[in-house]
Amino acid sequence: MPDPEAGKGLASRLQVRTWGAEEFASSRELWQRLLAASDADPLFMSWDWQWRWWGHYAQMLGATLRLVAVYTDRGELVGIAPFFSRRVVVRGLFRTCRLELIGIGWRDPRPAFSDYLDLIGARDFREPVLACIAQWLSDQDFWQELVFCCTKRDGLASQLVRTHLGALLYVREVDELSAWVARLPKRFNEYVASLGSDTRRKLFNHRHKLAEPQIQQAAEADIPEYLDLLGRYTAERWGNEAAAKHSRAFHLGFAASMARAGRLRLTRLVTREGPASVMYNVRHGNTVYYLQSGFDPERAHGLSPGYLHFGYAIEAACEEGVEFFDFLAGAGRHREYKQDLLTEHVPVVTYHAARSDFLRTLYSVYEAAKAAGERCRRFLRAL
Repeated sequence: MPDPEAGKGLASRLQVRTWGAEEFASSRELWQRLLAASDADPLFMSWDWQWRWWGHYAQMLGATLRLVAVYTDRGELVGIAPFFSRRVVVRGLFRTCRLELIGIGWRDPRPAFSDYLDLIGARDFREPVLACIAQWLSDQDFWQELVFCCTKRDGLASQLVRTHLGALLYVREVDELSAWVARLPKRFNEYVASLGSDTRRKLFNHRHKLAEPQIQQAAEADIPEYLDLLGRYTAERWGNEAAAKHSRAFHLGFAASMARAGRLRLTRLVTREGPASVMYNVRHGNTVYYLQSGFDPERAHGLSPGYLHFGYAIEAACEEGVEFFDFLAGAGRHREYKQDLLTEHVPVVTYHAARSDFLRTLYSVYEAAKAAGERCRRFLRAL
């Protein structure tokens, strides 16, 4: 485990600045250069995703930008903590100021969801960057709660909690999710042959049931049409039209930027009867990220348009030489179907930290009561 004291020595030679919206807006080149020198996720921690998310949702959330940038004494950017703060009401009773990472409004269904959120630190400066951010957090008195949403256990945010914050704050892990990543072989037929028989049938063998199937890929001008169809399918399946409406403008801008960069993989599966499903993927480096999909329920009799579309998308990824197909976090409507697709499990955790004595007591009592309730339920089930 890194030595926090050693990091503090180097941290004393680093400088911390907070960025305003104008500096954030003009930072793409600097941001992406640092991201490439770090281990943070290249999609969700990219400037393209972070800046657009902030631009679309800051006003909705009543949020204040608290973006922390860490520099060497030579002016080199070596760390970014993309924080924002907002006033929230806890348990419907207590007002508090919460500090969060750009990309998710914790337990707020309106903003677009982001996976793998984190801090960004150059690999050669990880520990001193963490020490600087920890010191900044300690020095600021405006916040009472801190939330690191949907972060990996081996990321910088998790390391900050373990090595710097755990002894100072009341920290609990909440809302654990499972992400799933498939390591792709060079040939699609190898992937298909490795699937279980039921999954293979739904993902590949049922192609013969499709009448004149085509995979159509959206050009930049087609993005609104494809996303509207995707929104209609998901609203019909999940019944959350408001969330789809809020996220449409964000995804229109982001998808267009990915199309211009040659990274967008927004496709629809079309047969002689018309569109059957839409899938929204993005490629970054050697990984294709699966962001969302939806299918026409009227076309789901005797086959699964969603599974079949996965088959075509994974086949295209293999042909491109992609190494990983990342299904991200989130379960299916009825079961965890992603684990059937030759995937490896990636735990994704949310850390919630309370600073004030009052909130420490409130959450510790709540967690103790929840644990006692669970023990009681287990006892009753065993009777």
